[in-house]
Amino acid sequence: MAADAAESFFEFTEAPAASATLLEERGEAVWVLPGLTLDAGFYQINGQQVSRVDAGGTVSLPNLPQALTPTAASLAGERLYVVSGRTLLQLDLGAAASGWAECAALPQSGGEQPVLIGLPGALYLTGAGSHGTDTYTYDTSQDGWTARTAAPQDLRGKIGTACGNDHLLYFNAQRADDAILAYHRTTDTWFAMGQLPSALQVVAAGSKGTEFTLYAADSVLTGKAVLRATKYGWVDHSVVGVLMLVLVGVGLHFSKKEKSSGDYFRGGQRIPWWAAGLSLFATGASAISLMAMPGKAFAENWIYMSISFFIVIIQIPLLLLVYIPVARRLEISTANEYLERRFSLSVRMLGFVCFSLNQMLGRMASILLLPALAISAIFGMPMETSILIMGVVTTLFVTMGGLEAVIWTDVLQAVIMLLAVLVCSAYAFFALDITGPVAFELLGNLDKLKMFDFSFNWQAPVVVVLVLNTFATVLGMIGDQNFIQRVQCTHDEKESRKAVYTQLAVAVPMNFVLFALGTLLFLFYATRAETLSPALKPDSIFPFFAAQNLPVGMAGFVVVALLAATISTVSSAMNSVANLGVEDVYRRFFPGVTDDQCLKVGRYLTLGLGVFGTGAALLLANMSSLQSIWDLFMMITGMVLAPITGIFVLGIFTRRANNFGAWAGTAASVAANYYAKFHMDVHALVYLVVGVFSCIIVGYLASTLTPKSARDLDGLTVFSLLKRKD
Repeated sequence: MAADAAESFFEFTEAPAASATLLEERGEAVWVLPGLTLDAGFYQINGQQVSRVDAGGTVSLPNLPQALTPTAASLAGERLYVVSGRTLLQLDLGAAASGWAECAALPQSGGEQPVLIGLPGALYLTGAGSHGTDTYTYDTSQDGWTARTAAPQDLRGKIGTACGNDHLLYFNAQRADDAILAYHRTTDTWFAMGQLPSALQVVAAGSKGTEFTLYAADSVLTGKAVLRATKYGWVDHSVVGVLMLVLVGVGLHFSKKEKSSGDYFRGGQRIPWWAAGLSLFATGASAISLMAMPGKAFAENWIYMSISFFIVIIQIPLLLLVYIPVARRLEISTANEYLERRFSLSVRMLGFVCFSLNQMLGRMASILLLPALAISAIFGMPMETSILIMGVVTTLFVTMGGLEAVIWTDVLQAVIMLLAVLVCSAYAFFALDITGPVAFELLGNLDKLKMFDFSFNWQAPVVVVLVLNTFATVLGMIGDQNFIQRVQCTHDEKESRKAVYTQLAVAVPMNFVLFALGTLLFLFYATRAETLSPALKPDSIFPFFAAQNLPVGMAGFVVVALLAATISTVSSAMNSVANLGVEDVYRRFFPGVTDDQCLKVGRYLTLGLGVFGTGAALLLANMSSLQSIWDLFMMITGMVLAPITGIFVLGIFTRRANNFGAWAGTAASVAANYYAKFHMDVHALVYLVVGVFSCIIVGYLASTLTPKSARDLDGLTVFSLLKRKD
């Protein structure tokens, strides 16, 4: 690859050497640089002594457990790893006092000068073997080594660093050189990745995200990965514009039919079951999932596809036998109305606050923002422009048309999503330049089609973790106002059940196609890995492929699909929260208001929520610490939504649970989730499970220790509810 090709992948900045200390003869020391500059700190390992050096000085860490001669070291997450011979040691930097732990032994000796590089979830050891080309990967969660494709040249003594999610970059440490050798871990391929702007003899390297820094004797060179421009243009913009006009037209059409709050929030119970089912599907299929599923299959395997099967097994009996009867037979306007009947007004308000905050910040703001990031990076549309288009258009048609507008635009958007994914899958399939036998051999060698992992590991997405998380998620559907509205908008209970069947009949095959698309894109780029920039995230592989390869106009159709998936989720969030505002607050505390007043308040709330959600997304878009803010918010919302799920379960499936038990369960759920987050090494999917079942167990026990509730529970638990008719 020519030098100009490298420049299209990287932007370079050169500066004088940061520190003479760093450039001293290293001798037996191993240097590990987690940051881009000396100020960010690095680790020095000399014999048994280990220390961290930064601008504040030197901090000693626990010595190595034995007199080893470390030959390579690297960071992976919050752990420091050291290789010596066939020994691999790890130190948890968050709990350094616990000392070093020995990991699985290397398959063969790493030799005297191997290169060890850490990426999320894995270590990569290169330069092993008699020829210095053997490559192995170590799975940090499974504690095991796997052989990978050998390097095309001897890498002993080279300097290596990570860049982005998938690239390892190698540079010459023996003499001045401008070559960049790259390894792409997803496709397991090696290739030349252009040249540095000048020849360097690299003595150390560090990386952070999509940036890397090379330290030489008299200079420091920083490279930042960038995405190449695509052929997305004005024709594609026109396709997007047409969809936006259609959505506004739908809102105008249905605005003439909304004569009451029942029309506005429940569609007058005149929505056909198939439309309600497609709306359930579209509401759950955000642009994030539309990108994440192909991204998972591309970068990893089909493990998360198994969730679709677990949902079918768990959701059908629970929704059809219990949750649909709850929503239809009790004639509740909101899910939280049930909480007041079963427990108290305070519990109803807890449900209102938690659901509303989660929908407006956890769903509307984030789901407007995250796809806009991908659209901006790949298609060149400014992030703020994408957010404004989606936010303004959604606010207009939902404010005018209510739930009917939401549902019928969901139907349109579901069709657009299906077509876009099918077209891209077909195009990727016919563009493959790899034979069937070779493709299946490659998929088998890398375990890309693995769907079930029956091992017992709380740190990985194994079957037990996925089943429990799916069970907890489905249990919480009764508290989702989006679900309540769609099972109430049909004519009767029988049609509500058909809507759920329709949702699953579309969602499961759609998920299969999305994972198949990810696998096809893996095979497509397995022979074209050199065209992938380190700036590209796995979740963006679907839109990136469309922008890079589809004919003019078709890329715009994929953008339309991403926008449609976003708008369908955001529109449902706005309408459902406005519904809660009217029923849980306005009508509840002002019982004398007329229905016409409720309709007007519903429209004003929808408008205000649209402005708020769009503004919140724009605000987050301009925050430099976006990722940490998002992680923090998701942790907080998870903590408060888990107890709501537990409270619904206590109310519906037990006679003994009371108001005190509901609040005790809430406190226990938040505390347990906090402990799991900060003191347990478990997979993120485990947090919801911990929160939900902590609430159920503690809430029930607390209820048995206090007087039984004097409330009339007729029709409020499964023991009497199922005797009623719709």
